[in-house]
Amino acid sequence: MKVKESRSKRYQRIANISSIAMVVFLSAVFIVEARLSGFEFNTGLAGLIMLAGLIVVIAAGRYTIDPFNLAFTIPIILFIFNAALMMLGGWNSSRFLLICLAIFGISCIYSNFYRSIGYIITHNILIGFLVFRGVPIVGHGASLVVISVSWAIYVFACIVMLLLTRSATVALNKAVEHQNSFTNLLATTENYFAMVDERNEVVYASKTLSKLAEVEEPTLVQGRPLIDLFPGRTLKLYAGKLLKDKYDYAEDWEFSHDGQKRYFKAASHSLPGHSGALISLYDMTYLAERDEIAAMKDSLKIGIFFMDQNYVIQDHYSRYLEEMLSQTGLFGKLFTDVISDSVTPPELEAIKDYFGMIIERTFDQDMLDDINPLNELHYINVETGDRKVFQCAFATVERGKGEVFILVTVYDITIRVELQKRLQEEEAKRQEEMAAVFELINVEPDVFTDFSEDMEHEFGSIDKILKDNSLSSHEALVKVYQSVHAIKSNAVILGLNIFGNKVHNLESKIKKMREQRDEVPFVEMLNLAVDIEKLSQERENFKVVIDKLQSYGGGSGGGGERQNVRVLIDSLVKTTSKAAEDMEKTIQFVASDIEAEAIEKGPRRVMKEVLMQLIRNSAVHGIETPDARKEKGKNETGTIKLSIKLVDGHVHMKLSDDGKGLDYEKIARTALQKNLIKKEDAQNKDILMKAIFSPGFSTADTESVHAGRGIGLNLVRDRIKEVNGTIKLRSETGKGIIFFVSIPIPKQHNKVAPKKEEAS
Repeated sequence: MKVKESRSKRYQRIANISSIAMVVFLSAVFIVEARLSGFEFNTGLAGLIMLAGLIVVIAAGRYTIDPFNLAFTIPIILFIFNAALMMLGGWNSSRFLLICLAIFGISCIYSNFYRSIGYIITHNILIGFLVFRGVPIVGHGASLVVISVSWAIYVFACIVMLLLTRSATVALNKAVEHQNSFTNLLATTENYFAMVDERNEVVYASKTLSKLAEVEEPTLVQGRPLIDLFPGRTLKLYAGKLLKDKYDYAEDWEFSHDGQKRYFKAASHSLPGHSGALISLYDMTYLAERDEIAAMKDSLKIGIFFMDQNYVIQDHYSRYLEEMLSQTGLFGKLFTDVISDSVTPPELEAIKDYFGMIIERTFDQDMLDDINPLNELHYINVETGDRKVFQCAFATVERGKGEVFILVTVYDITIRVELQKRLQEEEAKRQEEMAAVFELINVEPDVFTDFSEDMEHEFGSIDKILKDNSLSSHEALVKVYQSVHAIKSNAVILGLNIFGNKVHNLESKIKKMREQRDEVPFVEMLNLAVDIEKLSQERENFKVVIDKLQSYGGGSGGGGERQNVRVLIDSLVKTTSKAAEDMEKTIQFVASDIEAEAIEKGPRRVMKEVLMQLIRNSAVHGIETPDARKEKGKNETGTIKLSIKLVDGHVHMKLSDDGKGLDYEKIARTALQKNLIKKEDAQNKDILMKAIFSPGFSTADTESVHAGRGIGLNLVRDRIKEVNGTIKLRSETGKGIIFFVSIPIPKQHNKVAPKKEEAS
């Protein structure tokens, strides 16, 4: 390129010198011819024309911006100059056409083919004008034939000269075009190029390289040492090594510039036929950053991928995504298919609508983040059985041609969610324990001791039942059900609602197991035993809390028969008030004619359990609501009465209420539905009264902690049987029900009595 440029400038310089020489030559010829012919002319005017012609030619060659324009302007100027001299000398020149040919040669030297053609045409038009005016352009007295022949020879010579210079002109034009293309390349390329000479000075430099030297115009760095273009010590060291081996150099540069880490691939090569070298620096920063991002993407423990508008996962997703989803070959799969097993069909449609909102970008990003349906995705892989919790974030990215993609970032928050769940469970457990403590504070220690002893007895009974291989699973469940029900009843009465609800849930589990027709599997019975053991452990925790409360309060007072009576009556009063409160009824409990000796000698636990179940039965099924009692003309407050006496070695308990009595029609319907009686016995009251003691029998419409599961009266019957007692009842519709319970006192009490008399 440098050689071609130098050659072009040399041709232009030759053409300029030739133009000046032509002015001098024509001036000399004019003077010589005038002296030889003795023609007198105006010397001052001639000198002025010669000087003007010389100045115009020199100025045109120096100040014309496009040198190719000189191929037309210089010959025309010379032609006019020659014509002016001829007019001043009386048109005595006989070499006019020869001079025109020489002037045309100057046009060819300027090497603009089309400008030269324009000059030839213009020149011949002017010659023709002179010929037809009779001007002797080839000498005085020359005939028209001589003029025509001379003119034809001139035209032929011009054509021959044009043909000879055609190839050189076209080649030079191509070289100039190449030079312009190279200049445009240097101005527009994003890479760093430079051409240096043998002294390592810049001949050409790309715009990017000049900007690196903080110079906006590339031409301003021409002639400067290449090493001066590089800022900073590191780059200058790199440039020095490059220039040392500039004819064969290839290295990678790594440096920091303007606070950014940059990577260049530098190369330098010699130029054929030239002593300089071509320097090329390729900015590889974006490739290095891309590799770093790719490495970072594959090392990060998050899932990243692009998804198009049809939910198709694109390539180049993060490697960890496959591990998260427990799937391989995700490219080309639909993201909606990947998560379809983890959401319901309506949820999947809502997710697709959400993706549409993201792609349309018509909503605020903060709002889209707030309504993100995949903020906590409970992911399931049906093939591997893996279960994880993901948090997905979405953002739109626009690529070429306006195509919009969704950038999806997936975080595995399984551990965090599990930790939060564990913390919530621990907090709930702590709150539950605190609430249980507050519930225990409201229980009198003596009453709780009584409850604890009863509960310990029931858990002991359950343990024996579960270990008794002679019982079928259904028989064992009935007995376990009764004990669990007894524990629940005591807990609810004392206001231990948290513990009572847990027992209630266990009771529900047992009921479902009882409803199975086939033998209950061993695994279910084992799980039941584990659940019971957990409840038993909570009982131990109760003891610890009560012991602490008693230590703070200095222990409980009282004892003996009075204490037993008080604890029993307090428990029954609590049973009445709790059931009345939950059933939204007003009930008073009246304990009259209570013999302490009967309570002391009788089976206290069985007596208490039976009376509590009967009181709850009266409160739930017998006594009406205040409005219903008012309509019947009764007092709004119902009454439950209890008497306990010791007669002939038996404890006689009589419990009555003034409620509505037994509803024999409803009892009959329920008994028939459960196949407990025959149709012909539906009117037999004695049979119906026996039916209400069957396991699972209940006339309640809904289940609650107080009734509805058909275990209360069944528990009463079995507990009385265990102590060889009897139970009878008498009911009168609209007036209430009376339960008569007779329990023989244990034999050990009959033996202990004489000892007491002796002591007294």
